[in-house]
Amino acid sequence: MKDHWKRLASGLVHDAGIFRLRRDEYEHRGQRTHPFFVLEIAPWINVVPITTDGRLVLVRQYRHGIREVTLEVPGGVMDAADGTPAVAAARELLEETGYRGDPLELLGEVSSNPAILTNRTHCYVARNLERVAELKLDPHEDIVVETRPVAEIPDLIRSGEIHHSLSVAALSLYLLHSGAMPRDSRRDT
Repeated sequence: MKDHWKRLASGLVHDAGIFRLRRDEYEHRGQRTHPFFVLEIAPWINVVPITTDGRLVLVRQYRHGIREVTLEVPGGVMDAADGTPAVAAARELLEETGYRGDPLELLGEVSSNPAILTNRTHCYVARNLERVAELKLDPHEDIVVETRPVAEIPDLIRSGEIHHSLSVAALSLYLLHSGAMPRDSRRDT
């Protein structure tokens, strides 16, 4: 299928700092297509943080894209200085929540939105967390930290209270790894 797409041209449209907008022109099965616009963005990380008493640490913040306050797991873009996604995850967790604990464990990676984004999101779990610092927010962040029982994760997703797709992905990976969701849901017919 990939062989059906021949890229004819590619060029930078705009560099916005946090992302770059690229325009690609293709030929598909002998026909020139409409241009495709792609956002080049650094890797993203998300952390499913669990406290020593089994509570999920969440952040509530305003999201400009949908102009709403969302409830989500801590996360953010990987900075060049981070070096690895794990370092970025630990940094974001401490900055956004003030919590630190056991070394982070990778749950998996997801494509953030492969239709228009080039990056992947690295999802981690952090266990045995305790509050050790005050929040260290960027000037453009306004975050309120709250905790919920881990057992509420399915209901938070099902109800739509957590609707940020990357948070839903990270929490779903956590549920798969924790055994709360069956690993193989195929049914015999």
